[in-house]
Amino acid sequence: MIEKVYFVYKVYRHNHWQTMVLNKTSQEGLKDGWTRATFILRKDYLEKLKASAYWERKKIKEMIDEALRLYLKGKKTKKRTYR
Repeated sequence: MIEKVYFVYKVYRHNHWQTMVLNKTSQEGLKDGWTRATFILRKDYLEKLKASAYWERKKIKEMIDEALRLYLKGKKTKKRTYR
């Protein structure tokens, strides 16, 4: 099991290259395959989501996971290329 996820990259500082290691804190305390992200959404959607989670006795995280799983089921996507 991976305890910490690190990003290693090189930067040019003070007239020479340095290797920098960044700890990915969005992964801390989460199970494998999960990450933290911040999204902006409409207030009315959030209220409906919270109400549904309450009445179904689920966490909001579980509700979003289920909604996205159903939405993405059967969708074909291409991997993004990063520059």
